Amino acid sequence: MRWMAIALGLGLIACTGGARATTFSAGELLFGQPNWDYSPSAMVDLDGKEKVWWCGENAGVDTVKYRERTPGGAWSEPLIVLRSNRSTPGATPLAWEGDFTCDPTVVRGSWQVNGTAYGYAMYYTTDTPGVSGNNSVGVAFSTDGLHWNKWPDRVIHDGDPGAYGTGQSVAWSADAGSTVRTVYSYIDATGVPVYFYREAADGIHFGQRRALSTAGLMLNGVAGLSHANPAIAFAPRVENGHYFYYLANVCETYPDSPYGPNFPEWGTARGICLYRAEGDDIFTGTWTRVLDSAHIKPVEVEPGFRTDIYGYLSESKVTVYFGCSGSGDPYTWEICWAEGSPP
Repeated sequence: MRWMAIALGLGLIACTGGARATTFSAGELLFGQPNWDYSPSAMVDLDGKEKVWWCGENAGVDTVKYRERTPGGAWSEPLIVLRSNRSTPGATPLAWEGDFTCDPTVVRGSWQVNGTAYGYAMYYTTDTPGVSGNNSVGVAFSTDGLHWNKWPDRVIHDGDPGAYGTGQSVAWSADAGSTVRTVYSYIDATGVPVYFYREAADGIHFGQRRALSTAGLMLNGVAGLSHANPAIAFAPRVENGHYFYYLANVCETYPDSPYGPNFPEWGTARGICLYRAEGDDIFTGTWTRVLDSAHIKPVEVEPGFRTDIYGYLSESKVTVYFGCSGSGDPYTWEICWAEGSPP
């Protein structure tokens, strides 16, 4: 769910300061849709199909949409697979769920919920009815990735009326079963994003949060985070016996902040970069920047990795999907991709 959308400025900026990482080597438009599309979650499923869930507009609100394709094939027609109960005919509104359902993150596993076995879980962001912001994370379960049953209560809510609150979660499986790990954004009234980690043995009841380190994350060549577009892609990967985590976020912005050029954290997103950290360094260490933006389009925002069914990076190259736009207008955001081989 978008925290803030700002129109694209006229000028371009160069990445400044420090040595540059390797650049994403390829990428282009993945598919275009009417109105806004962003925050993709993608996997290569057991049937070999590439499947993408993302946040897309319908009737003026965020919904979760879906497309799939076989290797080398065409994308299926888009389907709306999740929306607010408030706009679903015959559904009972949930007291904590507003009009928007966005930021899907889908992972496979094995869950028994109210006597039914499920193989897919989707975590999503929703607003609080009648309140500005105060978002929270809900979960829905599915047997096929298309038809979803929502858990009746929100599963993560750090609470902050009047501010963005909790959302933009990314989930992965801890055991190929029911245990789910997640990271997510939390933004209070200061507007400064903080990223937290939690774990749930049943995919529903999450334990205590733990803050992620942001050391090493850069914005326009200096230490910093985009406050206007704080969403991150996040996934583990095993490399030569080492357990790494990868993070992608907005690392470049335009000098068009409404507060002036000295506030790049509020500028329109220009580029997405990739970082890596090993093990518990994600909590106490420093992220290393390994891939710079390829500037597929003038605006790159709201990233998500293509992973295996459990949310791990398992391909030789890292592929990231993201919202993209030529004009900067969020109503024209489409879905783009980029790939690269970290050094």
